[in-house]
Amino acid sequence: MNKRSGFGLMEVLVAAVVLAFLLVGLNTMQKGNRESILRIRARDGANIVAQNVIDSISALGPASVAIATAQCPEPFDENHDLCRVQEFAGTVSTKVPYSVTVDVKEADELQANEKFIDDIGTNVFNVNHTIAKRVDVTVKWNFKNSEQSINVSSIVR
Repeated sequence: MNKRSGFGLMEVLVAAVVLAFLLVGLNTMQKGNRESILRIRARDGANIVAQNVIDSISALGPASVAIATAQCPEPFDENHDLCRVQEFAGTVSTKVPYSVTVDVKEADELQANEKFIDDIGTNVFNVNHTIAKRVDVTVKWNFKNSEQSINVSSIVR
């Protein structure tokens, strides 16, 4: 009786092919994860930009709020507030230029805040135009040749 020990050539080749398919699948998943992380970081950067705009407007007060647009300058300036570099694991980085649009609605355009009634329900008074304004900040950026955007709203008093 002839007993063989070890693996044959066909068994080794089948194992190598199975491992190759597994490695290709893992590589594809890793690439998808990297793109998802970069997309999330770009959205987080847009949230930071929008919040910075709202904080700046709040610091100025409602009387000085106006409709405005701004964008990352060309060529890309890493030190500009609207130009951000998103990094992933220190090896992959992408430049994200943001554009910001600020829309302002006066107090009389805000239907829910147009009139107030006092505690006993007898006196009705209107909102003064300089007390509050609604500020809508839209931040746009491109990711993988598609335009992404977020909208952030706030009342500035």
